[in-house]
Amino acid sequence: MMAGDWTIRGGSLLDEGGLRRADLALSGGRISRIAPALPPAASDLGAAGLAVAPGFIDIHCHSEFSAFVYPRADSKVLAGVTTDVSGNCGASPFPLTGEFRRRRQDEWSHYGLTIDWQSAAEYYRRAEAAPSSVNRAMLVGHGALRAAALGYADRPADGRQRRRMRRLLEEALDAGAFGLSSGLLYPPGCYADVEELTDLARACAAGGGYYTSHIRSEGAGLVEAVEEFLEVLRRSGARGQLSHLKAAGADNWPRMDEVLRRLRAARDTGLAVAADRYPYLASMTDLDSMLLPKWAVAGGREEELSRLTDPTTRRRLAEEIRARMPEPDFFDRVRIASVPPGGSQAAVGRTLRELADAAGRDPLDAAFDLLIEHRTQVSSIHFSMSEENLRDIYREPYVAVGSDSGLRGLPAEGGPAGGGPTGGGLAHPRAYGTPARFLGTYVRDLGLMDWPEGIRRLTSLPADVVGLKGRGRLAEGAWADLVVFDRDRIADLATYERPAAAPAGIRHVFVCGERVVADGRHTGATPGRVLRRGDS
Repeated sequence: MMAGDWTIRGGSLLDEGGLRRADLALSGGRISRIAPALPPAASDLGAAGLAVAPGFIDIHCHSEFSAFVYPRADSKVLAGVTTDVSGNCGASPFPLTGEFRRRRQDEWSHYGLTIDWQSAAEYYRRAEAAPSSVNRAMLVGHGALRAAALGYADRPADGRQRRRMRRLLEEALDAGAFGLSSGLLYPPGCYADVEELTDLARACAAGGGYYTSHIRSEGAGLVEAVEEFLEVLRRSGARGQLSHLKAAGADNWPRMDEVLRRLRAARDTGLAVAADRYPYLASMTDLDSMLLPKWAVAGGREEELSRLTDPTTRRRLAEEIRARMPEPDFFDRVRIASVPPGGSQAAVGRTLRELADAAGRDPLDAAFDLLIEHRTQVSSIHFSMSEENLRDIYREPYVAVGSDSGLRGLPAEGGPAGGGPTGGGLAHPRAYGTPARFLGTYVRDLGLMDWPEGIRRLTSLPADVVGLKGRGRLAEGAWADLVVFDRDRIADLATYERPAAAPAGIRHVFVCGERVVADGRHTGATPGRVLRRGDS
């Protein structure tokens, strides 16, 4: 359905070019005219006292499957996000084969989703047939490629397996994927070497895509992991995006100075590298990926569960984990966020220390048994980062803002507060509040940058990195993805205890020229498009 004609009058246009008073005319889903004063159209919106900015582009998302479960994308559009870039951290929804496919189906069957596709082309057909309130761009994941070629094996890929990965990557790029992502903390991607990553990044660059990576370590090996990422870019010639730039653990916070120095030096030599970061101090990921060493998850889920049930192996695991994470309060800073809906929810919202104390057990035994009980499908929130580091990271002009979260819904009135795909579990507040927290806290309140620069981090910077044409700027002919907000009132209202809260100050949101948020409420419209590389 074609979007109707609109005028947005009386607002202050705000983008990377600055703040200026002008009216906008929207027609056919695009900005048709920008002028000091325009007459009303069929639909007219008064925006006096408000900023009118390009719709926010969330460069780091995990909405590959949840987009089918919750097409209204409340957590995104109510925060001003109009484009969601998913398939990050190596975990794209294509290609899907073997255990990689079974894991995704096990996870999403609880929400009524049947995975009836395998290839990138099949996924795109399914996505384009589904309604969406947000535009969606996709990456192809190295983890999915490796799983298709050699499963969860902890060994180098041989020549035949590399050729298969390259062929699947090229098919995904041809189908419309914008680039390649890797997740070098997670199996099976964690078993790849630099040569394998370079080979794929080179093929990605040849196809016009970019390479983004959840690097191998964000702790003691942070500097080395960043250098590995930069080496892949140097060898391959690919453009690069370093995912959720951070240092985890107080002992590692001082390493950020060296990381930023290396990133600046790489850019000074002409390397096309950028980064993203969410404005919070806790991460969220699978509990086993955060706790267990790589050898413990090799071979797939059944082998991992077998190791977790073996007393000798459990003792070895506990020794390694305590040596790697010796902080006395470590177990107080890991909170269980979600388990599958069909099982007991008693652990959700509790720290590993609280679980252990309640049962009179060791925290690692409690964690291992929780993973066994829920067949490793346990996510956790880990409080591990530094506010000083975060501010230093945002001072870097190449750092975009990404939530590192999938889209979610809002709980029904009187329902659960967590905000999982259907309202259950605990989300991370970044799922709902990322743009508002960045703009309200770090731009307005702390003054780390001015408003045009803050808006650039959410709009034209990610658009340029990803290669999104006609989005991220206010210009005649550009897509009418817009957010109308109050600079004085914009604020993140999500908390770790009650994360499913829309931010304050976001008044109206347009996607492809159609209003999806009116006076802070979702209109029910689903005009979002599935974006393909090369679209204009």
